[in-house]
Amino acid sequence: MPARANFFACSTLLSTPASLTGSISPCYGSRMNDHPANRTANRLARETSPYLLQHAYNPVDWYPWGPEALAQAAKLKRPILLSIGYSSCHWCHVMERESFENEAIAALMNQHFICVKVDREERPDLDEIYMQATLALNRNQGGWPMTVFLTPDQKPFFAGTYFPPTDRYGRPGFPTLLKKIAEYWEKDHDGVLSQAANLTARLQEGITAPSPTTVGQAELDMAVTQFAEDFDAKQGGFGGAPKFPPATGLSLLLRCYHRTKDPHALTMVRTTLDAMAAGGIYDHIGGGFARYSTDERWLVPHFEKMLYDNALLARVYVEAYQVTADENYRCVACETLDYILKEMTSPEGGFYSATDADSEGVEGKFFVWTPDAVRAAVDSDEDARRICAYYDVTAGGNWEHTNVLHTAKSVEAVAKELGIPAGELRDTIARLRPKLYAARTKRVAPGLDDKVLTAWNGMMISAMAEAGRVFNVPRYRQAAERACDFLLTTLSTPDGRLLRTYRAGTAHLNAYLEDYAYFAEGLIDTYEAGGEERYLLAAVRLAERMLADFSDSQHGGFFTTATGHEALIMRSREGPDGATPSGNAVAASVLGRLSYHFAREDFRQAATAAVRAYGRQIARYPRAFAKSLIVVDLLMNGPVEIALVGRPGESGTESLRAAVNRTYVPNRVLAHRDSEQTATSHPLLEGKTLIYGKAALYVCRNFACGRPITDPADFPALLDPAQQASLSPASEPKLLSGTLCPGYATVQGTAAYAARHIHESNGALANGFGSFGATGLTVSRLGFGTYRVGQRESEHREALGMALHRGCNVIDTSTNYMDGESEQLVGSVLRDLVRAGDVAREEVVVVSKIGYVQGQNLTQAQAREKSGKPYPEMVKYGDDIWHCIHPEFLADQLALSLDRLGLATLDVCLLHNPEYFLSHATRLGGNEPRDLSVLRSEFYARLQRAFEYFETQVQAGRLRWYGVSSNTAAVPDDPGATSLSRMIEAAKLAATAVGASSHHFHVLQCPMNLHESGAALIKNTGIHNGSTLLEEAIRERIAVLVNRPLNAMPVQRGGVVRLADVSVPPPEADFEAQQKKVALLEEEFRNSLAPAVAHSGQGMLPADFFRWADELTRIRGQVQGLEHWEQIEQQMIAPHVNQVLRALAEAFTGTVAEQWESWRDRYVPELLALLRTLHREASEKSRLRSDELHHRLNPLLPDERRTATLSQKALWVLASTPGVTSVLNGMRTPAYVEDALQILRWRPLAEWRAVYDRCAAKK
Repeated sequence: MPARANFFACSTLLSTPASLTGSISPCYGSRMNDHPANRTANRLARETSPYLLQHAYNPVDWYPWGPEALAQAAKLKRPILLSIGYSSCHWCHVMERESFENEAIAALMNQHFICVKVDREERPDLDEIYMQATLALNRNQGGWPMTVFLTPDQKPFFAGTYFPPTDRYGRPGFPTLLKKIAEYWEKDHDGVLSQAANLTARLQEGITAPSPTTVGQAELDMAVTQFAEDFDAKQGGFGGAPKFPPATGLSLLLRCYHRTKDPHALTMVRTTLDAMAAGGIYDHIGGGFARYSTDERWLVPHFEKMLYDNALLARVYVEAYQVTADENYRCVACETLDYILKEMTSPEGGFYSATDADSEGVEGKFFVWTPDAVRAAVDSDEDARRICAYYDVTAGGNWEHTNVLHTAKSVEAVAKELGIPAGELRDTIARLRPKLYAARTKRVAPGLDDKVLTAWNGMMISAMAEAGRVFNVPRYRQAAERACDFLLTTLSTPDGRLLRTYRAGTAHLNAYLEDYAYFAEGLIDTYEAGGEERYLLAAVRLAERMLADFSDSQHGGFFTTATGHEALIMRSREGPDGATPSGNAVAASVLGRLSYHFAREDFRQAATAAVRAYGRQIARYPRAFAKSLIVVDLLMNGPVEIALVGRPGESGTESLRAAVNRTYVPNRVLAHRDSEQTATSHPLLEGKTLIYGKAALYVCRNFACGRPITDPADFPALLDPAQQASLSPASEPKLLSGTLCPGYATVQGTAAYAARHIHESNGALANGFGSFGATGLTVSRLGFGTYRVGQRESEHREALGMALHRGCNVIDTSTNYMDGESEQLVGSVLRDLVRAGDVAREEVVVVSKIGYVQGQNLTQAQAREKSGKPYPEMVKYGDDIWHCIHPEFLADQLALSLDRLGLATLDVCLLHNPEYFLSHATRLGGNEPRDLSVLRSEFYARLQRAFEYFETQVQAGRLRWYGVSSNTAAVPDDPGATSLSRMIEAAKLAATAVGASSHHFHVLQCPMNLHESGAALIKNTGIHNGSTLLEEAIRERIAVLVNRPLNAMPVQRGGVVRLADVSVPPPEADFEAQQKKVALLEEEFRNSLAPAVAHSGQGMLPADFFRWADELTRIRGQVQGLEHWEQIEQQMIAPHVNQVLRALAEAFTGTVAEQWESWRDRYVPELLALLRTLHREASEKSRLRSDELHHRLNPLLPDERRTATLSQKALWVLASTPGVTSVLNGMRTPAYVEDALQILRWRPLAEWRAVYDRCAAKK
């Protein structure tokens, strides 16, 4: 059966990129409390949610989500029809009117399904889980109403959004869909269950947080760059229509402007705030903002108003006022908050959730105007003329023949057109707005969702408190305190936990992470605005509850549901911001702020871990993590700690308070104490007193305070960067690092490791260890290489752990392997083994490499260039591969590497293929001769500068030794060839430059294998190039690590030869017969489907999308072996096929889509079978080559080694070669480890050179 809906009539859909930027697109509208008098209420009548109550008289036999519904589904063995929406969702109510009120459709629903209705605002856990299912099944599109079909054990198998009541436009209506799904459930029950299980497994895998990694200054800078790339310089905002108010992003940009003084950051904020305030998204009569704008001009909104939007926007307008002193921002913030106090505040002090877009069944009717309506509301034609001119009200209208009020022109411009003074027009507007508001109140108002949600109330509490503090408006602070008290009493349980929702005297549902986080942040803001200390202490209790009930101890960060929450198909996490900042980020903010209030290092570590849990995602798309980056800014730079001591109400106290409050200090701790109050638990206030009887203000950093002041005029000077620096640590951190394992590989530790394994093996491993150059360390002759080793494969973790347990104590990785994941895996495994006592840090040598600029490093390097801060000496070798060894790049990369590895000290850091400079420079010369000697002088000068940096890091204790990994160290004829002896000379100069007594260049890494043996045979270094690389290494006591031991390149650009035995799969099909099957299917595509594909006139013709029968026949004879075939398959065939399959899945609709899916399901298995025949043929070629190499080697080997695997022989010869310290082998599976480590038990091969000579002669 199809796993997704192929049609969506909902006008607003959600896609993954939009959700990452907060642009989840809800639709709004309402139909409140009207129902047929003769209809019996269903189970929803007992609920408190306005949304559920709207469906209480549907003929559908609705259940609320709960044990009763799940038990009934299991008992009757029926699928669950889960419908998720919310009270102000326009298309939710359209579907209700069209389908859920339809007796015939309701009968179908009741006959075949257990129907469950959920308010997404009450149950964000269910909404998150099943939205992920909807996105997975619908090409990353979703929205509300969300319609999901589940098995009785909650597993989804089909999902969509709005469905029409009848078949339309060639698409099935809701009744048709219901019948089809019921039929599938009956006829292919096992298939449906299997599909549901597979989808659920995918969803569960998708929520796993990646391993924690560093977040720092680079991500903050890149976020600004991403905002700038999408910024609408004319209309404000980011991207095109529909536009959502980017409140949290603007708040981040204000912080970045405060830190960097980048004028464009402020321009983006001001342009956006000005455009929104002038647009129709802002209610110019009643105050407050609608959810979003349907156009790029902010003119026509979806008219619903959400509490959370207005809380977040009011807060950012307050902040913008502090930064700019623009009175318009103050006005907008105050009008928004006054609207909340007037229309959205309950008698108990809580804040309501939302108002609808519709009234009388018409969207926006309550809010729009005509010239006649304006004239009826005011006193004279002249008043009407002025109002219509200012708010752009015309007879033709600007939306559906009516007018959305907006201010397209300034007061001054409109006054000039009217021929009156600007001040007179302002007076007219101020006088008439109350009349317009009064006239509007006589209309039928939109529906009110009057439930009180703890999380959303927390947001509004913060906004009220901050506005009250900054503007010195007592009613806002009082509203914040009243709401705090309401939540602390009515929505709190005796054991200190919170409840989610309140309405009509009933509070219920266990709270979620966002409830604790947002409310705790509101409590902190209320205290800092001048509230009692009990609010701050309540925030501490909530923070401790978050840590106890929601924290993810394995990955860091928080789950959205508490321990002990009802069993769902998965326990969700929330990383990126959505329509509101993520609960994880707000929890981190709370913990970070409280850590500075109370010097709680446990809170700070938890805050850091919460952000770092999403470090990789933040690095890729920082703009989606604005709130997380606000926390990063706080944790990296620390707050300014401000303590005020004085008598409230006295002029001295209030003048100091006003000086603080009007100043924008985003990273701050505000503590205050009544000087007549003796008891306080706040550490910052300890010992703080009046100064000569006057109120005093203390400005501190890390609880170290400067001279207290009594004159508010002195406050700005205390915030001067030079003053702050004097109170700060000597060097500010540039990133958030995790807990780093102390120590490093030592002479004693590595010797003990070797001795232990030799003893445990009864002496069998006596030949398995050797010295690590001049370092004195003892290392295994075989090392664990981590190229293509990452976090996602459990076998990789198992293999590395097994190697460390079996006698391998050298690990080689790189900053660019798997885009940093390899280092993370190494760090994770090593940390676990050290904690378990299986391995000591001092026993293991960890090597990493720096130089490549790929993946996320490339993205950040490009962002730096765009921001005018490029890394110096960047080598741009290709579009997707840059290279850099400049100390500035090395410094950033070493910090990231140590963090990913979780190490305080790296044993060895190598420059990773620095010869890219030479290769690139000679290539740029084209036909013109380049002076190679000059280029090489510059190359070794760059090496020296890099070595100087490494020497400073040795002195700082972050690094023990360093070296170079070069692919050309044993290739004398290459223009990019490098010389070990010249590297050593550069290291000596570097040591002298930094005042070190000797250099710490002790390691060289290079490729070497049976076919590439130049390191042992070719004299290219030393005095007069009279030594081989290995001879020179022995003389200089340099450790040599050999890479690529089993991947040989016998001929330059001749492809890779795998030095390992190859198993040949049994024959599955004849190539010619299978090729004909594929050819017939491809001809069918060209005849029946290709004509339906629209072609832009550029690129490949649709008829040529599938011509693999011919193409594979053409390349069949060119395939050299298995490695060559896998390269062709992975780099040429698979990307093209997958791209075309994805594109066509998007292109086809209706009956053509069904025809496409039928063809695809027949074609793909046949194509894969044809590919497998070629895979077998390639395997046979490689096997023959391996057999031939065995035949060449065996006469040179002892009898007992002739039956060894080819990989064992190849590794053994290398490990036996004098000068080779350790052979780095990519042992990605336990089977590889088992095979490779056998050679550590073998005596060295005496006649090693004969093997290389024999292989060299046969190239």
